[in-house]
Amino acid sequence: MKEAVGKGFANWRQVREQTTCEAMPDENCLGRYGFAVSRDGSYLAGPSPEGTKSIGQIQPGEMQQLEALMLPLSPEALGGQANCTKGGSPGIRDQVDVTFQDQSIVRIYDLGGSVGQLCIRGSRPEVERLHEYLHKLMARYYPVPFARN
Repeated sequence: MKEAVGKGFANWRQVREQTTCEAMPDENCLGRYGFAVSRDGSYLAGPSPEGTKSIGQIQPGEMQQLEALMLPLSPEALGGQANCTKGGSPGIRDQVDVTFQDQSIVRIYDLGGSVGQLCIRGSRPEVERLHEYLHKLMARYYPVPFARN
């Protein structure tokens, strides 16, 4: 286990995705109020501006898959400049942030933060695999429409 810790296995606390969808009401936008999964397998969807949130636990197998995808990530591995390419439509945003044990937060995936660009920090294939899996979890656990109260 010590070897894995050095590679970032136990280094993260939370991974969070948040989106915006220009052409639909906020409560129908998957991820608009944020979706976070913590190291203990708990998830939090929201809160909305009214304070509504959804909480629960992802399945143990899902947590194992998430751990495997988080393994190569560490503040050191994600340091430096983000690599940006053209991508995304105006009005669409999708961002993934990782919070590490030292409380540092690194935005590893940023679609639309700069209009028409996708910026990734770290290994592109690893970050894209993590983003796809986190989005899959969000589609399963994030309520749409998101209740107002």
